[in-house]
This record gives sequence, structure tokens and C-alpha cells, in this order.
Amino acid sequence: MTEILLFTLNAPTSLKDEIVDRLISLPNLTGFNLNKMNGYSKEHSLFDIAEQVEGYRTFYQFEVLIASNELNMLKECLNPVCQPAKLRYWLTPVIESGHF
Repeated sequence: MTEILLFTLNAPTSLKDEIVDRLISLPNLTGFNLNKMNGYSKEHSLFDIAEQVEGYRTFYQFEVLIASNELNMLKECLNPVCQPAKLRYWLTPVIESGHF
């Protein structure tokens, strides 16, 4: 049985559309979630002036359910956009997934 993973990626607003286009282009991906979020950090040096005043930076969080054997394909697809920006991602094992 193939393990299912939740791939989570945080990306700045400037990269949202390019990441969406890359995810939509993947033939084995049936969909993904996209959430707007506010990121807080003690390192404000990466924030622009408005973000420093507000105290947070706006990000988009992508969530992709993916089979573990398709993970490398996903990372290879996203690498040209995400690697130069040093975007952070993480994987979470999915214990169960289904429909009601």
C-alpha cells in the first residue's frame, strides 16, 4: 500500500500564481488547497516596511495530498520556482483519507 502524505508549502504572494500553474500542470494531481495566511517571525529583516509595521507577512499556504511515490515528481516540478526563493515545505503522514 502506498503511503499518502500531506505536502505543505508556504509561499509569498509574488510566487502564488506560478506555483498554482505548476501544480495544475501535474497530470497525477487531482487538486490542492490554497489558504491565505499571516506569518509572524522574530526576524523582521526580510519584511518590507508595511509588513514590519503590521508585524506579519502575508503568505499563501499550499496543501497537496500526494502518494509518497509521486513526491519526487512534485518537488522537481516546484524546484525551479521554490529553490531560488528558499521556500520552506514539510511533509505530514496521512493516517486516513476518504469521502463521506
